[in-house]
Amino acid sequence: MNDAGPLIRFDFASGLLRGTHLALYRSCLVHRGEWHLETLPLAGIVSVRVAFERDRRRIGWGAALIVLALVLLALAGPLGAFAGGAAAEMAAAGGQGVAGGLHAFFRALGAVASLLPAAALACALGGAALAALGWRGDTVLTLAVAGSERVYATRGRDTLMLDFAEALAERLTAAAR
Repeated sequence: MNDAGPLIRFDFASGLLRGTHLALYRSCLVHRGEWHLETLPLAGIVSVRVAFERDRRRIGWGAALIVLALVLLALAGPLGAFAGGAAAEMAAAGGQGVAGGLHAFFRALGAVASLLPAAALACALGGAALAALGWRGDTVLTLAVAGSERVYATRGRDTLMLDFAEALAERLTAAAR
């Protein structure tokens, strides 16, 4: 590195790399954090790719949780009615022996059925949160370096990362001339 300082710098404000930064110098790219330092010479970088990517897996899991919430909500009413009716029938038959055991079972089933709407609400909220995070996506900078890749991601659509990648690409093409 030289004394002139970096040409451009990108600070990771969110995501797994929060608190670290990338700095582009005339002949190298530096990824620095509190506990690590990585220097990549520009001559060793084969290609640069930056893209905004939505997380389809998170969106899919969010949709699955919302469908599960609807199923749980649909089952809660009929299951509660069935368990309540069966428990009343077993109580009328007498509380001895098998009838007593079945009465306790149907009462427990009724209690589980009464908890299903709360479980459905939790699934719906979790599914909505997962789908929203997946839809928000990540801006991913990928560097191909001598047979491997370095991936740097930040949450959401980050135009500053796009600007950094453009400056890096310009520097790479200038160095290639």
